Amino acid sequence: MEDFITRSSEEYKELRKTVFQALKSVNRLIEEHRPSIFDEVYLTGEEVREMFGISKRSLQNYRDARIIPYTTIGGKFLYPQSRIFDVLERNYRKALR
Repeated sequence: MEDFITRSSEEYKELRKTVFQALKSVNRLIEEHRPSIFDEVYLTGEEVREMFGISKRSLQNYRDARIIPYTTIGGKFLYPQSRIFDVLERNYRKALR
């Protein structure tokens, strides 16, 4: 006699659970994936503002003062991630404790 897997069998339920977990993982990876251009990942203004905890106006002031590097494509500002990290590192100050 052959064994059959049905929708009510434990094997099916476990397989279904595993498939849904895999799909969730794939979707999360797709959402988090940052394509690179010439081996550089670019951040949006919103991501940079969130990283620094600053307003749109402050970000504009940083661009105008050339404090942070950026490029524009089609009127959209993009910020090279590695260069943003360089700015953070250059301006890092240790606590006095």
